[in-house]
Amino acid sequence: MRVAIIGAGLNGLACAVMLKRLGVDCVVFERGRGPRDSGTGIYVWPQAMQILRFVLGTRDFLSRGQPIEYLDTHDKQGRLIHSQPVRPEGLGLPAPAMMFLRTELFRLLASCLEEDDIHYGMGCERLENLGDQVRITFSGGHAFDFDLAVGADGVSSTTRAFVNPGLEPHSTGLVASRGVVTFDSPLLHFDRCQIFTANHSRVVTYPLSQARALRYWFAAYQHRDRPLLDRAGLLQLFAELPADVLRMIDQTPDEAILTHKLSALTGGGHWYRGRVVMLGDSIHAMLPTLGYGLTLGLENGFMLAQALVGHCDAELEAALKRYEIRAARRSREMLQVMDDITRLYYFEPEGQVSPSRLQPIVQNFQQLARSTVF
Repeated sequence: MRVAIIGAGLNGLACAVMLKRLGVDCVVFERGRGPRDSGTGIYVWPQAMQILRFVLGTRDFLSRGQPIEYLDTHDKQGRLIHSQPVRPEGLGLPAPAMMFLRTELFRLLASCLEEDDIHYGMGCERLENLGDQVRITFSGGHAFDFDLAVGADGVSSTTRAFVNPGLEPHSTGLVASRGVVTFDSPLLHFDRCQIFTANHSRVVTYPLSQARALRYWFAAYQHRDRPLLDRAGLLQLFAELPADVLRMIDQTPDEAILTHKLSALTGGGHWYRGRVVMLGDSIHAMLPTLGYGLTLGLENGFMLAQALVGHCDAELEAALKRYEIRAARRSREMLQVMDDITRLYYFEPEGQVSPSRLQPIVQNFQQLARSTVF
């Protein structure tokens, strides 16, 4: 089987490494002219850490990230509202969650592929099903035939337009700024994610490297169709938060801050059509409320690899159908949890974030962790 993966982001690269590890011939095509290794931080839950351990074949990558063992929620004065272990008793998760610089994780996955496994400047323009093959036409008019095309091309997916014509991401009404900064404070710990809630908004911060005092932060709020906030606007919006949270934002270099409106997809519609199948943000782009987006995409990739390598029927469609049944159900259930917590943080009256409101959502999230691919 010869597989084309559309999109050389983290999910596309991870899917390629998984398939090659299982003996499937695949090649990655990327619209951009070079590696998509820019960005800030990326959170990887224990479920996905186990997938990475399987894919990479070694534990060495653990030294490239910062372990996260707790999720702490604080009120705007900095008082602790709720603390949740990432690995609660009873789940038997044999891996920590970890925070990585996106560039580190990207380069780690890319290093597992050969140079000619990734082709840049090759945007997917058109897909055509040809019975037991798919023809992909790329920018410049180049066309190649494959046994399967995997769409890992994100929110603006070309493959989604082919599989689900008219299915577009919807606006969430939220905007996020993200930054990376060298910053140390006794308020901010190196073994946990810390969430500071404000009115219809919040600031989340994770350690990236304790040795370098490197820290990632994420600030999200309702934009209400108004101009997006710059640094001064963020500091004004979050003025009631603890002083060290504000200093962290204020000391972040301009070039280390990314700001954009947040869109989402529900995971609805079809996950494949003929010899074209989707995974990750191309079909279920979720808000980074609990940082589960990459983890869910890696789970998709692992499920797809299982389906492709393990099917015994003569027709490939049986494998794709099994993948759709498994991945779509799990993704929609996880998206519901993210929607519940997003509404609580950003769209309910101030003061609603409390242990009694958080605990049922956390329990639903933990229940889903029992049925992960590992």
